Parts: sequence; structure tokens; C-alpha cells
Amino acid sequence: MLIATLVFTIAHGFFPSFPIEAGALAAWLAGVTVWHRLPPRVRMQVGGMIVIGIVCLGVAGLQGVRIDLMDAAGRSLPIIAMLTGVAFLRLAYRAPGATFSPGGHGWGAYLRTMLGLHLFGAIINISALAVFADRLSRTSPLNRRDIRLLGRSFTTVAFYSPFIAGVALALGMIPGVDFPRFVVFGIVLAGIGLGVNILLAWMEEGPLALARHRGYPMRLQSLWLPVALAAAVMLVHRIWPSLSILLLISLLSPLLALAALAYQAGLSSATRSAAQFTAGELPGMSGELCIFLAAGVLGAGFSALSAAWPEAIPALPLNPITGSAMVATLALVSMAGVHPLVSVTALVTTLLPSISDPTFLAMVCVVGWGLGSAVGPYSGVSLILAARGDISNWRIPKWNALWCALMVLAAGGVFSIYDALFT
Repeated sequence: MLIATLVFTIAHGFFPSFPIEAGALAAWLAGVTVWHRLPPRVRMQVGGMIVIGIVCLGVAGLQGVRIDLMDAAGRSLPIIAMLTGVAFLRLAYRAPGATFSPGGHGWGAYLRTMLGLHLFGAIINISALAVFADRLSRTSPLNRRDIRLLGRSFTTVAFYSPFIAGVALALGMIPGVDFPRFVVFGIVLAGIGLGVNILLAWMEEGPLALARHRGYPMRLQSLWLPVALAAAVMLVHRIWPSLSILLLISLLSPLLALAALAYQAGLSSATRSAAQFTAGELPGMSGELCIFLAAGVLGAGFSALSAAWPEAIPALPLNPITGSAMVATLALVSMAGVHPLVSVTALVTTLLPSISDPTFLAMVCVVGWGLGSAVGPYSGVSLILAARGDISNWRIPKWNALWCALMVLAAGGVFSIYDALFT
């Protein structure tokens, strides 16, 4: 059903006459099928989002608002298709000769680990974090320094990479985003985030501890696939600007991954690996699938309420001060245990009708998503690191609180530059 969702969504993107209802039906069937795999906490979250969305739709309908059930059911299809396509990139790093190089010690190993995870995470998503965390925790659980390094290095990717769910959500919900401008400012802020991490590591851990740090360097030749994929997406988007970034990622990610796997391991082996991956590992997307399906219903409900009572929506000006305040609020809400998906969805559906610069709003959302992932105890990042460090996931927000606060200030500076140049 996930593969059908991917194929049907791509078909609708290229041929709008193809019924989008087919993709929505496949996605919801997949969600029902994997419901039993969800942890109880995730079931409660997903169920609550769906119920709130349906109630909002019902209330808005009673006020005379036309309710589009297809919009509610299929609003998240582009994001789900993108996540499914990107998942296939894991296959290209399992063939012989496609692994990362072994560790190392010292300050240089620390820097290489940071940059390696950031670069791979920008393309292969949270799978890169799981790979790095698994390898570093083979001999002993991750320590505080490891968890800080991995969490901060990965979450800064969410400031710009369209392969990350938060960016996909912003691009999917906010029309009219200037993508090149969005990426440039996101990369600048991500660079600042990595620099702040280096400074804090020196202050928090001390030079002696960093000299003993066990790292996880990468081989530069392993970067060819991420670079090729990013280049292909940008090239095709430049030739056919009418095709969305999410659509191109959904199409090109599995094609390039399967081509790389066939080149590395042979066609027959690639076919077997793809079949095993589809049947055995794609169902592991159950959490992301159900959460984004629920987010679509929730977003449709909030949009319907906004249409029913437009006068109740605050006409907040979007500037560096309010943008920084929104980022800080998103991070604090995540720190309290709310998934960034819920808070970002609520923010977009509330503010979008009154915002004149969609690129600025998208930047606020993705920065809030990234920082929320770093300090949210129930984010995928925190859960992965807590499991490999054998600690409570509620300790991670405390360890990243100072870095998060400094990044809110850095975001305000970047927003100010953007505002001065384009407003």
C-alpha cells in the first residue's frame, strides 16, 4: 500500500487527471494495516489529532463552511510519498563497499563525525542518525557528549533539507515558497548551529575530553549518491519548475537508490534486496505514516475553523522579533512533550491566511521543527539517542536547552538579515 501511495501520488503529480483518491485510499489502508505496530503513546497522539480534526470539521460545517473530505484525507500524501521514496536510499549503503569507514579519536574525529552525520542526514534523513548512533554504541552506550553531538548535528539539517519531514511539511502546506532563497538562509543558520555546537563542546566538555573522543569519520566517496540526488532534483526542477520539489524527491530517490544498488551488487541482488526491503522494512514507517495522515485531518480541521471565524485569527506581523518568538514557542511546546508536527501544523493553518511572505513563514516553521526535535523528549531524534545511550529521553532536553536558546537568538539574527534584504 505504501508503494501504491508513492506511485499514485507521482502519477497525480505528472497527470492531474489521475484520481488522487487512489493514493489517499492506499495510504489510509496502509495506516489501518500498521495500526497494531504503533506504541500506545503514538496511538493516543494519532487518535487525538484525528478526533480534534473531525470535531473542527464538524463545527465548521455547522457554520456553513464547505467541507472537502478529500482534502482532509489526502492533504499529507506528498509528504508520505516523499518519505517512502527517501527510505529507499538506505539500500544504497548496504551493498559491499558502501559502508562508512571506522572510527578514530580526538578533536578531528569529533569534527568529522559532526560533518559526516550532517551531510548524510541531509539526504537519507533520520536513518543516518540511527546508523551513526548504532555504530558508536556497539561497545558502550552513548555518553552525554555523543548524544549532544549527534542530536545537534542532525537536527540542524531540518533548517533547509527538503528530504526532512519538517521541511516537507512546510513546503507542502505553504504555497509560494521561494525555494532557493529558503535553502540559502537555512544553510547559513545550519552552519551557525554547527559552529555554536563546537563552541559549546569546548566549553562543556573541555579540551581533554574532546582529545579522547571516539568518532565516526566517513569516506568522502560515499557522498556521491547524496550529491547526485540533490543535483538531479535541482536540475529537473530548474528545467520543469512546475514540478514540486516533493514530487521530484519522491520520484528520483528510489530510482537513484535502486540504480546505485544494481551497480554495486548486480541487478538480481538489487531486485531481491528491494523486495525484502519493501516487505520487511517499509512497514517500519508506521509511526510517520499514521502521524502525517492524522496531521492532514488536523490541518484540514484548523483550516475549516479559520474559514468559519476569520475575524478570530490574529493578524500578527511576521518580522524578526515575532519570528524568533514563534520559534521559541515551538521549541518550548516540543520540550513539554508535544510533537513538532502538531504545533507547526497549528501555526501554519492559523497564520497562513494573513502572511504576505510565505518563505519567511516556512523558515520559522522549519527552525522551530529542528529545535523542537533537539529538545523534544518524544521526537524521533531523542528516542533514538536515548535508546542507544540507555537513559531517560527526558534528560536530552536539559542537555540541549542552552544550545537551543542560543539558536533562537541566532535565528533572530538570520531573520533580521532576511528582513533587511527582502522586506
